[in-house]
Amino acid sequence: MKFKGACYFSALASLLLATSVSAKTFTFRLASEPLTLDWNRAHTPVETYLLMNLMEGLVTFDDGLKIENQLASTYTRSPDGRVYTFKIRKGVKWSDGVALKAQDFVYSWKRLITASTAASYAYLLFDVVNAEKFFKGQIKDFSQVGIKAIDDLTFQVTLTKPVAHWIYIPTFWVTFPLRQDIVEKYGAAWEKPGRMVTVGAYSLEKYEIDSKIVLKANANYYGTRGNIDEAVGLLVKDDSTAMTLYESGKFDFVTDLSSLDLKRFAGKPELKAFPYLKTAYLGFSVNRPAVSNVKLRRAIGMAIDKSKVAGLLYGGQIPATSFVPPLMASHSKKSGLPYDPARAKKELESAGLDLSKPIQLELLIMSRDKSMVMAQFIQGELKKNLGLEVTIQPFDNKTYRAQVALNRYPLFLLSWSADYPDPENFLSLFMSDSGNNRTAWKNPSFDKLVEEARTTLDAKKRDKLYSDAQKILVEDQAPIIPLYYEPNTALVRSTVTGLTLNPLNYLILKKIKIKE
Repeated sequence: MKFKGACYFSALASLLLATSVSAKTFTFRLASEPLTLDWNRAHTPVETYLLMNLMEGLVTFDDGLKIENQLASTYTRSPDGRVYTFKIRKGVKWSDGVALKAQDFVYSWKRLITASTAASYAYLLFDVVNAEKFFKGQIKDFSQVGIKAIDDLTFQVTLTKPVAHWIYIPTFWVTFPLRQDIVEKYGAAWEKPGRMVTVGAYSLEKYEIDSKIVLKANANYYGTRGNIDEAVGLLVKDDSTAMTLYESGKFDFVTDLSSLDLKRFAGKPELKAFPYLKTAYLGFSVNRPAVSNVKLRRAIGMAIDKSKVAGLLYGGQIPATSFVPPLMASHSKKSGLPYDPARAKKELESAGLDLSKPIQLELLIMSRDKSMVMAQFIQGELKKNLGLEVTIQPFDNKTYRAQVALNRYPLFLLSWSADYPDPENFLSLFMSDSGNNRTAWKNPSFDKLVEEARTTLDAKKRDKLYSDAQKILVEDQAPIIPLYYEPNTALVRSTVTGLTLNPLNYLILKKIKIKE
């Protein structure tokens, strides 16, 4: 089965090739349109490079993924581990010159857990006193929630219990401050250029749909930065067009490389590989016919030979076992369903399904080269080993994300990359109340294990709880099948210095310089 993506080169490339750049302009590829630049609501990797440069949080990660202060000059934790008090850095201003205040965090966090915001990450704050009850409408008075501004420069958060990983939460963009006056003045249009205000090293200068997003150096930024005055994200969906633009000097930095381009640039110094906390997986919408049967899901998991993936995608992929990736606590090489076609057939035969004719399933993917290669491989494996008929359904990013959220297709290819370096960030994804759980799977035993682990401070006990939870997730119930881990590969022009991607896929523009 072959598919041809739409050709963007004739119209789009002509526009982009005409784009003139200066020595202090950094150009990078955006492979698809961001779903939103509203940082309370953003939830896909497409927004990462934009939001992490437009905005900052109370704390952030250093190069070794250890916590360091950012918009907070200091923070303290109470002896019982429940109360965090952040002192806001003096002199920080928004891009319009208005001083940053603790109240800007209170407003942002309140908005995040307001149900009408429809934020996929609202659950990240459910460890805060009464935050979940406020989200669910069980209490209406926000003053009862453990989120407060003590004064203009003091922000305080109170948790229901000590949480081992909690200090990681304020590093993530959904918790970044937000100006209430701006949102109330412009409504849903507050995130547009000329209206959005930011505290990061850059501000939003232009946003031309299906063309480009331009970030401009923020003159009111409190910190230091390199010599990039302007960063231009060119929206190029087609891989071959992106390569043409890179090779003609119109891109300084390109990620989302196709498998063919990874093979072509292998061994060249401009191709960089960065560690990445990411797991690609095959997901099941368990409320759809056929895949609601756990034995069918398990059979599919044992019918896919993951050892062949690296030879197909050329990106240094490693077969996945646990959902939690390597370099992170609770990663296990022993978990997961093994490749075993004979056992897979027996599992299918015991599923109680009508096998007199082939089972037909649809596989939802994003319309990208790597996704198509992987989908065709899975299609062949399931036909060869189980006799299943799989039809591939590719869509653009926005349509694909909407279809995944609606559980329209029984199978889908997706990946999860860490928002913070803790196994809780991976396993809480599939809890019943998670806004990022795209499987419709709910399991009280799994929820209980993950909930207990997040408030367990003993590392060994915590690891055991997560191991037990992973067994339910990737072996016993199998609402997902982990497929592979991979590094973050990118093409970086030699004139660019100081560029690195940390394992969370942060591209921090203020650290970059372009040679004159």
